[in-house]
Amino acid sequence: MSDMPQEQGGPRGQRVGESMREHAVLIVSPADGDGERVASMLSPLVAHIDRSYTQAEALEQIERLWYDAVIVDAGLDTEAALCVCEKLNAGRGGPSVVLYCERASLDLATRAMRLGVCDLLSPECSRLEFCGRVRVAIESGDARRNAAGREASLKRLCSKLDRAQREVSGQVGELCTDLAGAYQDLTEQIGELATVGELGGILRQELDVESLLRTFLEYLLGHVGSTNAGVFLPNSVGDFSLGAYINYDRPRATAEGALDGLADVIAPEFEDDRRVVHLTNDLEITDRLGGEAGVFFGETVLAVACHDRADDPDSECLAVICLFRDRNDSFPAKAVRTLQVASELFGQQMARVIRVHHRHEPSEIWGDDDIDLAA
Repeated sequence: MSDMPQEQGGPRGQRVGESMREHAVLIVSPADGDGERVASMLSPLVAHIDRSYTQAEALEQIERLWYDAVIVDAGLDTEAALCVCEKLNAGRGGPSVVLYCERASLDLATRAMRLGVCDLLSPECSRLEFCGRVRVAIESGDARRNAAGREASLKRLCSKLDRAQREVSGQVGELCTDLAGAYQDLTEQIGELATVGELGGILRQELDVESLLRTFLEYLLGHVGSTNAGVFLPNSVGDFSLGAYINYDRPRATAEGALDGLADVIAPEFEDDRRVVHLTNDLEITDRLGGEAGVFFGETVLAVACHDRADDPDSECLAVICLFRDRNDSFPAKAVRTLQVASELFGQQMARVIRVHHRHEPSEIWGDDDIDLAA
């Protein structure tokens, strides 16, 4: 025959050349078949024509070398010829297959077409018709492989786009989460600033301890909701006593006495807590208050100490605030933030009241001048 076709080095579907003369054809025909006749008719059309004489030999060559078309002689053996056709058309990027048979029955033609054979040729075809139909088969295979290549490229592009979309979606989700968190933080900061502006202005007008306590507790009721509350103030000997209280759901006759009795339990326990402590269950309450915890079982508790200078670890504790109510009506996070800001403002104003009335620091008041704010 002529020069051997190229070894398969790239993906199936890659063309050998651009002109028909650069295509390669394999003729599968037994030694006593029409292989030579077919080759002589094709020699003006294609540059590379190979022969194989058995099914096994044909499949080995197809696996090793690249062909644009394979012409299978049904004289090889009908079943063997169809087996070669089936193997060749297992993938979309294979060569075009033409079945060469003397007389094609309807059954043979149907089976061949189902196996992907693109044409059936007979010895009765003229050289011109034979070459023309093989040319169409080769061009059809080229078009099919090009389409398969474009489809593969589109699939790769779609895969990249899908990955990019997932990445963008993930980034958008993270951005939305960050924005939501930032918005929440901003909302909380605005709320704290509003509390500072509103409550700070109200408390600065109060220069009497009793009025200050009343105004402060009224503000808490308005922003935290109905609750039991106690404000415990230190006295001259370092103990604490009940300075003011709110009774929400306790028996009226015993509420004040019960809270007053807790002054030396609650206040010393929380006097160093400058951040609000939120106790939400009986275990937390027991861990914090020990044997006196029973009075708060079933409740949710907020407690915080008020200092004259919130950022000074050595500053004096001027009050301890405790809010508590039924656990089914637990305090929301907003109430915790409100109490935190309000307690700091209250401590600052308490220090201001003391300085205005006594002209010296709170540590001096508690120590030497024997002044009892709870009285």
